[in-house]
Amino acid sequence: MGLISSLVRAALLACVVLTIGSCSTRPEARPEIPTRKIAAAAPLPGRQYRIEPGDLLTITFAGEPDYNQQVRVDWDGRISLSYLGHGSHPDIQAAGLEVSSLAARIGSYAKEKEILVNPKVQVLVSEYAGQTFVLLGQVTQPGRYAFPRGQQPRLNLMEAIALGGGYTRLARQSEILIRRGTKVYKVDLRKLATESGTPTFMVMPGDAITVTERLF
Repeated sequence: MGLISSLVRAALLACVVLTIGSCSTRPEARPEIPTRKIAAAAPLPGRQYRIEPGDLLTITFAGEPDYNQQVRVDWDGRISLSYLGHGSHPDIQAAGLEVSSLAARIGSYAKEKEILVNPKVQVLVSEYAGQTFVLLGQVTQPGRYAFPRGQQPRLNLMEAIALGGGYTRLARQSEILIRRGTKVYKVDLRKLATESGTPTFMVMPGDAITVTERLF
């Protein structure tokens, strides 16, 4: 009986030690590690992308690879389907349509013209014309830049300038001009970079960013 009592007391002591150890490592007692959320590539809720002039489209026909083609939407919003014309170049209105609607329109055309009996068409946007911004002025590599793939088309101003190689030695960081449509915004990027609490300026498709030259 003495041996059994000793074993029972040892088991109870082990349970107490384990309970204390688990309490000391509770998840809520550990310091939180900050994480950065990356914007997903999914379309915005309730909105479907509509084709725009300048978009590059890939058009495929299931089981009919000879008709597959890439075509860019012209500035009138139309595409020329040379592979479906039998010598002609039929034009189809594409701008303003969702890709599924354009695929249905192309399929209907191919069936009506008796080019294909039961066409199964898929349209993909291979290159978005509107997903770019322009960098001008005192940056290392001025030019037109596309937003990184896999994210929604928004960057903060510092990230956008970094894509152009950063500032030249003549850059005036306290006066960055952003033209958006008919509006022009002036941003003090030096203040934004050094003072906490300063709102971040977000670059959007179509923006033209000019890094001005500093005065001596």
